[in-house]
Amino acid sequence: MMSIVKIFASVSQLLFIAAVLLGLYLPQAAPAATFMIMPALMMILTVNLLRFPGGFFHKPGILFPGALWGNLMNYLILGNLIILGGIFLIRNENFWIGLVLIAAIPPAVAILPLSEKLRGDQTLTLTGLAGTYLGALILTPLIGAAFLKFIPIHYDKLIILAVALVILPLALSRVAVDRNWDVRIYRYEGAISDGCFFIVFYAMAAGNARLIKQWPLDILLIFVVAFAAVFLVTLALMLVARFFKVSPATISSLLLLGTMKNYGLAGGIALFIFNNEVALPALIFSVFMFLNLIWLKFRSRNNALTPAAEKPHAS
Repeated sequence: MMSIVKIFASVSQLLFIAAVLLGLYLPQAAPAATFMIMPALMMILTVNLLRFPGGFFHKPGILFPGALWGNLMNYLILGNLIILGGIFLIRNENFWIGLVLIAAIPPAVAILPLSEKLRGDQTLTLTGLAGTYLGALILTPLIGAAFLKFIPIHYDKLIILAVALVILPLALSRVAVDRNWDVRIYRYEGAISDGCFFIVFYAMAAGNARLIKQWPLDILLIFVVAFAAVFLVTLALMLVARFFKVSPATISSLLLLGTMKNYGLAGGIALFIFNNEVALPALIFSVFMFLNLIWLKFRSRNNALTPAAEKPHAS
């Protein structure tokens, strides 16, 4: 019972629940929240990039092995499972676009602190996350071009996205690290991220409040896609751990890289470029990620814990 209380009592979990419930039943602030989404996403990415030490991206030899695992888990495996599920189950064009955006998005930046709490392999998690965000510069446009080439897109908004969510966060975070501002900012990182994510998830829930209350079949099918994708990845990793004796620390990091995408980022981009319905799959996946996180925490508590591995590979 105390384990359950501790899991739900975390600030980020409570704010997520509050954002969704307030969005569903008090959606009047949706226009204001939607207006603030881009600054909120930029702040989230900037403060989380502070976790990467100075000169980190200048050492490709250290980054490469973890980057391969990160891109394998996030894009090749999880991304393809989401796309395949959407092809067979989803007929609504807006929901299909939403699933493609999710598949094209790198992992959630929250996996860094989660990896510490779940006693994962810190090197693998850090390099894997960094590698997927670098990989996203190439893979995200390719996935969009492959599956959304017939969807009209405002290219001026894509330019704004590139500046606000790639160039500015990277530049600002490197300046902060080089000048040691990150030490002071780090103390407030959790509060900044939680507050910004509250805005994003509230906007997603409020914009789709009426549709969610109608509960069309497509919502259930999106839940099926989310469950099937995460379940298959988790099952595969559990079998690998059992038959190849991979350390729990490595499996925990691969689970985070392979099951937790940045759904807030996907939803924010959907709201900025497309419409509310396109953001709904990201919200549904976020709810499932919330449930999956509870399972991961219970798994971490019940495992025979061993020190996190230092090597960023799974063998």
